[in-house]
Amino acid sequence: MTFEIDWHVNFGISWAYEKDRFVVTTVFEDKKEAISIAKEIEDWSERFTRLTIIEKEEDEYAICCYQDPQVSKSDKHIGLFRIGMKQSSGYEQVKPMIEERPPLLQIAYAADIIDMSTYEQISRLVPMRKCRTISEKDLKKQEFFYEKTANLLS
Repeated sequence: MTFEIDWHVNFGISWAYEKDRFVVTTVFEDKKEAISIAKEIEDWSERFTRLTIIEKEEDEYAICCYQDPQVSKSDKHIGLFRIGMKQSSGYEQVKPMIEERPPLLQIAYAADIIDMSTYEQISRLVPMRKCRTISEKDLKKQEFFYEKTANLLS
């Protein structure tokens, strides 16, 4: 059995506040891909889900989200990795809320990622057990093996 993660990297991010929790919505413009990912993440065990925000140089950050493949019951090990987002004032407002209480994850489809009226919720809200904010230098630590693997895609 392999513990490699199949990283999905072509999506947008939308932030929201719902049910007293922060929600990270990954938005895909390919509906088949969104449905496929939604089916996988809805079976994730809350105990082993991870969401890591990697603060990079030049005021950018990346988001890495996955279920630990070593404990996954699925043969498919998928992860979500998005790089190149700016640490704008919006990020500074969101960061304390995410650190206070792990967010929920949701998959959405949008015919046009810029037009909110085309958004369609695909998955239910999936709780993230562990949420961490790290610097890019922390990727050298063994505990961030999967984040480091995803970061090599960039």
